[in-house]
Amino acid sequence: MGLAITSGILADFTENEPEGYQAYKVIFENINSILVKNNIEPHQESETLDRAPLHSGGFPYVFLHFLRRFAAHAWDNRDNENWDWTPTPFPMDDEPGQDPILEEHYSYMSSHLLTHSDSEGFYLPVELPEVLFDNDENPVPGAMIGSSYDLLRELKSLTKYLDIQLNEDDIISNLAEINQKIQDKGDFWVETLVCATLLDAAKFSLINKTAILFH
Repeated sequence: MGLAITSGILADFTENEPEGYQAYKVIFENINSILVKNNIEPHQESETLDRAPLHSGGFPYVFLHFLRRFAAHAWDNRDNENWDWTPTPFPMDDEPGQDPILEEHYSYMSSHLLTHSDSEGFYLPVELPEVLFDNDENPVPGAMIGSSYDLLRELKSLTKYLDIQLNEDDIISNLAEINQKIQDKGDFWVETLVCATLLDAAKFSLINKTAILFH
């Protein structure tokens, strides 16, 4: 099994899976209760789309840790004003989730990319003051709720280091080169794959006003 990334879950389930639709309606009600408690307007999840819902991912859950480790190192060098930082491949036998710089950035709990479940959870097309957490009264799969806006901003801060080019609409413009890099398993191919996948999901979420769902 691997990480599945979906956006447009209610639109997908409205006609195809009525039981799943009802289950996720309850989850979105819980999410909105959490938003209201944090003085944020409720999110109205789109139930109809003029395009097919997004289904992507399928890579191992651990791949997220590769991108998160890369992000922590990039941001650590940015914070040190080392604008000329050039990433170098990590040792093959390193466990990305146990990287000390990543662990330090985890402790800040400020990043929407980092502060999120590996296998469950939501990003909403809503500006949030911080990552939100569920509670016993309003449980949400994955427990943590991030913002698609913040996710997109954080991913964009990594693109130049991964040679991902975006156009003025934040759409990847060098997809052929990226696909070749992934196929050839070049340097940082895992990080590039995950970053590109999440960029597409974040853009879909913001354009269509649909939550990103990890499952």
